[in-house]
Amino acid sequence: MSKVNDLILLAIAYSALLVVSMILPVWIIIPAGFVITFAIMLRKKVVHRQKIERIQQRLNSLQSEGLYIEGKVKGTENDVFYQMIMTLLTDLERSLFKLVEKNIQLLSLKEIGRNIISSLDEQKLIDSVFDYLIRGVGYREAAFIVLRKRKKCFQAIVCIEKQTRVLRRTMNFGIEDLKDAVHKSFISGKPLLIKDVQMHPLANLAGEELFPQSTMTSYLCVPLVKSSGNDRCYKSESCILKMQMEGEEDSTGHLYLQSDECLSCPNLPLIGALIVTDGYRATPLTNIDQVTIETVGSLVSSNIENWLLYQDLRKEEIFRENILEGMINGVFVIDLDGNVALANRRAREMIGATQNRILELSINNIILDEENGGEHESPVFRVLKGNTSLAFYEAYLNRADGLHIPIRMNVSPFFNEENEKQGAIIEFLDLSDIKRMEEKIRYLDRLAALGRFTSAVAHEIRNPLTGIGAGIQYLNRDEQLSSEQRENISFILKEVDRLNRIIIDLLKVAKPHTIIYRKSDVSELIKHGFQSLSDIFDKKGIDFQMDIDDNIPLIDVDFDRVVQVIINLLKNSAEAVGQGGRIWVKGKVYKGGDVEVVMEKEREMVCIEICDD
Repeated sequence: MSKVNDLILLAIAYSALLVVSMILPVWIIIPAGFVITFAIMLRKKVVHRQKIERIQQRLNSLQSEGLYIEGKVKGTENDVFYQMIMTLLTDLERSLFKLVEKNIQLLSLKEIGRNIISSLDEQKLIDSVFDYLIRGVGYREAAFIVLRKRKKCFQAIVCIEKQTRVLRRTMNFGIEDLKDAVHKSFISGKPLLIKDVQMHPLANLAGEELFPQSTMTSYLCVPLVKSSGNDRCYKSESCILKMQMEGEEDSTGHLYLQSDECLSCPNLPLIGALIVTDGYRATPLTNIDQVTIETVGSLVSSNIENWLLYQDLRKEEIFRENILEGMINGVFVIDLDGNVALANRRAREMIGATQNRILELSINNIILDEENGGEHESPVFRVLKGNTSLAFYEAYLNRADGLHIPIRMNVSPFFNEENEKQGAIIEFLDLSDIKRMEEKIRYLDRLAALGRFTSAVAHEIRNPLTGIGAGIQYLNRDEQLSSEQRENISFILKEVDRLNRIIIDLLKVAKPHTIIYRKSDVSELIKHGFQSLSDIFDKKGIDFQMDIDDNIPLIDVDFDRVVQVIINLLKNSAEAVGQGGRIWVKGKVYKGGDVEVVMEKEREMVCIEICDD
């Protein structure tokens, strides 16, 4: 079409020259024809050049590296368009390769995102991020920075891929180590791409280079920020920075990091950062790299935030479990049907069953209203059916072995968020020791009353008994009494003495005497007790042996009372053994072993053991 237009234009021009040739001479017409032809050809070349330049501009705007089409015509104009077509094909191949590469990276990003979101293990999360950045995208230098609030510092996990191996190291640094671009990115919470390392070098952290001997020309820092975090950490009333800046106005909206206390602030939205460089790569970092790292950072931030929330919830759960398990009282949680949903450690110990066994039981079989109950409904159902609570209610706990334990319990209902009753909480206390103590107190009260009564009766009996004894002794002075009468009087006097001894014993029980302590030797105590019973031992031919350790010290005791105890025990043994039996006594320093013996601090104890065959 272009050639036809050129021919038409030439035809019109030459037609005009033929008309003019009738007026002007030939030597003017022929040069004019050459000029017109040359002008038309020049115009065609100019239009052709303009078209190539417009195509060049359009192509340059379509791809990142830029296309350059040679504008000089070599032979024919078709050469230029051939070069253009070949260049376009080359660029299309390159673009296709990049699309395939990006597709692989996106698939890798999808996989890493799945691993990141599903991971609750921090180490697994870090490994997944480095696998994507190093192997998936192709970065050779990357750092994962995590905020450690407990230690009030940052921890950087650095990964560098060398030709033969991958190096990984960990380093800690504080707020004072944040400088230049990294500090700006951290306090603003926004990613920062540095394309001129000479002007904005990557600062050393804790006096060490993050990427030693790096060939970087650009680097990228992407902060990891909570999605639900505050835009300013000093919004809290307890913020130290806010108290320092009282009265000052600020409109920058930065995440202030100016003291170590800021790192432990629960309202600080910053949780870490990702840093990558172009070290050991052929191309510098671009905006595409920034978008890629921001995408990964968003996934990592969400996962770390979820992981931190999970850790907080888990800590709170463990804290509550420890409180529940450490309670000195038993606790049951039951549903509306009376089935046990939870039992703490004390409850399991008291009932003598495992958690799984208790969860199979109903509260109707565990807590009874009477010791021999079971036929009636548990008193706990009064709370489940009504709207009242039970306070300090005494009942019985049915153990797994069939025994019953007296308990005092408090029962209250618990509700869900919609104020609907879900069950009841039972907190109970073992009253066994209290009941035994009450029984002992009642027994001691009876003994005290009996002692007072006995003392009064003994005094009343002793007075006439003394008169009876004096009268009998007066009658015994009569010389006219026969031998039989004197024998009867002697028997009466012996009985009076026996009654007097019984009264004396009753008075001893009613009124305890003062204990007189003195240093005593264990061997002397045993020998004294044996001498009092030597006649009994000789008559029965009992073999008596005594084994006393040499290291036994002197003991502080009431000598007469301890001797009386030894006499009683030896007499019991002598009466128990047969003719020619054997009795032996051991004396040793007590080293423990008897649960009923209460050891005294800083005092030695002695054991006297009396045995027979």
